[in-house]
Amino acid sequence: METEGFTIRPGRKEDAAEAARLWMQSAEEHTAHDPVYATAPDAEKAMRRFLADLARNSYAFVFVATVEDQTVGFVSGELREGSPTFMPKTWASVDDVFVDPGHRNGGIGRALIASVEGWARQKGANGVSLQVAAANARGRKFYEDLGFREVSVYELLEFG
Repeated sequence: METEGFTIRPGRKEDAAEAARLWMQSAEEHTAHDPVYATAPDAEKAMRRFLADLARNSYAFVFVATVEDQTVGFVSGELREGSPTFMPKTWASVDDVFVDPGHRNGGIGRALIASVEGWARQKGANGVSLQVAAANARGRKFYEDLGFREVSVYELLEFG
């Protein structure tokens, strides 16, 4: 998908390093929301491997946003089945989405999510699901504006 100023395309194995670099920026923002998101020492290396594997999996997705051949955003996730105790549903579950702060508010995030929606429809999914940090008011508003609705609240009780 090419729009004014940026391109959204399926991620390839070669995009994993740049997407992992962006993921680290995302992790820093998440850690500012809550220290539970603090990363492990080898997190970027692990994400690089993980994203390269996703790019080769037909039940997973990675889309990247580029501006003049520079990767400025990405979204990744996979198809997930709902609980067997509820009516059967399959979701394109977004695990990570991030746009470089210098490229926000230009439609890249919307285009990334639209790419996931298109992919999910092709795969026969019932919709798109995701989790967002409770303290991430900007992200929550973004998803709400896209038509997402809150269904569950994820709670933690940390020890020590």
